[in-house]
Amino acid sequence: MKEKTIKLLERGLPYYIIITMSCLIILPQIISHGVILGTDSIFHFNRFYEATQQIQHWNFSYFQSNYSFQQSGRIINATYCPLFAYFNAIILLLARSWYRYQIITNLLIYFIGGTGMYKLCIKLHSKQSIALIIAFIYMNIGWLPRWELAQNMNAWGAALSPYMVICGIRMIQNRKQPINALQLITLMTVIMQIHLLSSVFFAVALIPFFIAGLIYSNNPRLMWTELIKAVIGTIILTANVWGALLMINLNNHIAYPANFSLLANALRPAIFSNNRRFLAFPICFLFIAQLVFVIRKPRRSFLNTFITSWGSLILILSSVITPWRKLQQWLPFLSHTLQFPSRLTIIAYPLLFAGIAMTVTAIINSTPKYSLSHISSIGILPATLLLVFIPTNITISRETANYHSDALLANLSALSNASTNKEAIRYSTQSSHPEQLLSLVEKRSPDYLPLPSNYAGDKSKHSYDYQFQIIEDTKNFHHTVLKGGKLKLTWTANHSGTQRLPLITYHESILTVNGKKVTHYQRSSIGAPYIHERQGVNTATLKFKPASWFNYLLAIWIISSILYWIYGGYYLYKKK
Repeated sequence: MKEKTIKLLERGLPYYIIITMSCLIILPQIISHGVILGTDSIFHFNRFYEATQQIQHWNFSYFQSNYSFQQSGRIINATYCPLFAYFNAIILLLARSWYRYQIITNLLIYFIGGTGMYKLCIKLHSKQSIALIIAFIYMNIGWLPRWELAQNMNAWGAALSPYMVICGIRMIQNRKQPINALQLITLMTVIMQIHLLSSVFFAVALIPFFIAGLIYSNNPRLMWTELIKAVIGTIILTANVWGALLMINLNNHIAYPANFSLLANALRPAIFSNNRRFLAFPICFLFIAQLVFVIRKPRRSFLNTFITSWGSLILILSSVITPWRKLQQWLPFLSHTLQFPSRLTIIAYPLLFAGIAMTVTAIINSTPKYSLSHISSIGILPATLLLVFIPTNITISRETANYHSDALLANLSALSNASTNKEAIRYSTQSSHPEQLLSLVEKRSPDYLPLPSNYAGDKSKHSYDYQFQIIEDTKNFHHTVLKGGKLKLTWTANHSGTQRLPLITYHESILTVNGKKVTHYQRSSIGAPYIHERQGVNTATLKFKPASWFNYLLAIWIISSILYWIYGGYYLYKKK
């Protein structure tokens, strides 16, 4: 029994160390007891609060937002990875405040990302100590810290990207079974349920691995078979995501996300900064040295040469070296789809760090213990870790310091309404009533609004239209959430006439005014309905009715998900 306990402790030791590093990264936030409100915080907090209320009241509305986003009925979660919203809602229900929610999710994302990077290095036969240091460096750079600093969803792509590389490595290393369909299905389903753009990056990044795997495979036919299984399985298990997007876009003209300058958001070198748009000189040096190493001796390790070359190419694409200004002129859709070329680093960094782990391990194993190469290889990674941990810690410390100052909302963009009472905002982040923060700080977010055909070409002012038509008008109406996912508005009119309701209506929305279903009505530039009101008390009810084919698709998805969990459990039991 004692020996088993010791073995369990030894096997778990790397993960305890990764948890410790996660705690060290978020230590400034733990000490200050502060909440970091970043660029995307309020938007995603609304999403998660919506799912929380649906669970609490057991009153689900898959499409319509009834509790959040000014109770406007707009669609967000259904088109923005709904399962992840419900996952965060469960965490928020357990945490009960935004502060505790942030601490839990920050620890979770750092642990997932660090563990993935560690497992990737071990998969490549790296020494355990080297694998841990590489994992720590990865946890402190790029997009991974952006979840703590701004609730950027690309951070979850960065956390899961090492697992994607593990699947790619398997395609080359394992010649008998290059693809485990269940493993690939799980990875792609999880990332599609979290962040769609990251799933596109993952799929593209795996293509060279698949081609190389076909060349090396003993059974290419099996490889194709497993790939087809994985693709079909992923399509079925993500039907709730792509099905909702398809249905909404078939009959509605949906507003694109905001446009950004690609060049301004491409990766560029910096002295010590390692945030999403910058790469510190120590990391630049490591990457250049790694590339030089494999170019000089490309035949020493095909796998090292392969992943380093592929990672370097993606890193160049993510940087200012690529002519992004010209590309934006030729392919303007990239400004609202890709938005930030630096997002590609979620693929480049795991590949390059995996190559570095292989190189350092190879040098240590092949050189005398006290040689310059041996000592340099051992010392360079801890030094690099120190040079990336300190700036990250300083950045987090600075952002948490804002919590106790007048700069509390300094990093929030597109604010339409924010209380001047900073103490009330601070109190709301610690309160067990999460809705308080969302009523004190409101953001104009035009994402996924339905644009009537006569307004479809004018996208520049939809953000302000949402502020004037929804955020400012909604205070004049009383909102009630009814059973069955319905939203009821009540207001009093001094005289009869035309009234614009602070609601967002889609082709599939059913609007009832004063007990009568309204089928023909004019809509504003963002889909708010104009209706006829009578003198005195008026009521309006909004309900979203999805297409019947989507309901069938959802049923297939639910059944398939249950079967997946049953088979997955059986597979793991059999493997153990």
